Amino acid sequence: MNTLKLTLMLTISLFAMNSASAQSFLVKPKKVKTETKKSDKDLTVEELNKILNASTTEETKSKKTEKSEASEKYSYLTEQLINVANEYKGVRYSWGGMSRNGMDCSGFVKTAFSQFDISLPRTSREMASLGSEINKKDAKRGDLIFFKNGGSRVINHVGIVVEVDGEDITFIHSASSKGVSVNSTKEAYYKKGFVKVNRVYDQQVL
Repeated sequence: MNTLKLTLMLTISLFAMNSASAQSFLVKPKKVKTETKKSDKDLTVEELNKILNASTTEETKSKKTEKSEASEKYSYLTEQLINVANEYKGVRYSWGGMSRNGMDCSGFVKTAFSQFDISLPRTSREMASLGSEINKKDAKRGDLIFFKNGGSRVINHVGIVVEVDGEDITFIHSASSKGVSVNSTKEAYYKKGFVKVNRVYDQQVL
């Protein structure tokens, strides 16, 4: 009887040990974290606005870059016109003249523009009918500026704008008193005679 009890106890002990060993070899599955990506429907109004604003900002930057490049092109090409005009500084005034021996105001302007294959009429009055009239404050280098000088009732003088500072416009022209030279609309004589500014060529081309 005692032998039977002992055998039973040993059997139970061995079973318990085997169960414990088996459990020690079991691999517990790892918990995997899953992340769910928000769909457009899950985005908040604030997040959507940020996305839209970022897109708008990039588009605005692109447009500014294009505008800047076009402006630089205009500045460079117009500079050539101003350079040509400045080469005639000191040439004496001669009514009806169009050469370095002498030139009048419209002859000077016509000659400068002709270097760029831009054909202008022969007189300042005719030139004033070309292109688009520009507000004085919006004048740019290369525009034409017109005057009624000496009490004239009609336009009788023209020059080329070389600098703009607010309402003050500096221009190069052939003046009867000193030939091809530079003056400004802040001077009383030209301030009184000022009529308008015209743009006679495509600034993005020349």
